[in-house]
Amino acid sequence: MSWDGDISRMGQLADRVADLASVPSRASAKIARELEGLIQEEFDAGRDPYETPWKPLAAATKAKGRTPPPLTDTHRLRDGIRVRPQRPAGVAITVDAPYAAPHQTGWSGPQGDGPARPILPARDVLPPDWDDVIGDAVAREFRRAS
Repeated sequence: MSWDGDISRMGQLADRVADLASVPSRASAKIARELEGLIQEEFDAGRDPYETPWKPLAAATKAKGRTPPPLTDTHRLRDGIRVRPQRPAGVAITVDAPYAAPHQTGWSGPQGDGPARPILPARDVLPPDWDDVIGDAVAREFRRAS
């Protein structure tokens, strides 16, 4: 819609502005759904958000009957991840499992050492898939409102 100065079209202009104002919240809802799917794909493939494979299971772990990929034996970690849209814009990711942090960064302690198997982005740059999800959702919602 272009503005031609016709005062009778002010209602239409106000509707368009209101629709544009809702772009961030609509995009956030789509982004949350798609990011949650990407995280679940990480568990299926045994890789981090940058598509780097997680370190394989140790021989001792396999001897206990665990099978690849790592972090998938009980589903507690993967099932405890929630990605929710925030209002007016943004996405919140929560992880219920208290042992998620050591897997994100790796650990060393009395029970031994463990490799990092990151679930969430840990670099200054978003993973390409995450960046695409965010950019595409915002662009789609903006085009819808235009």
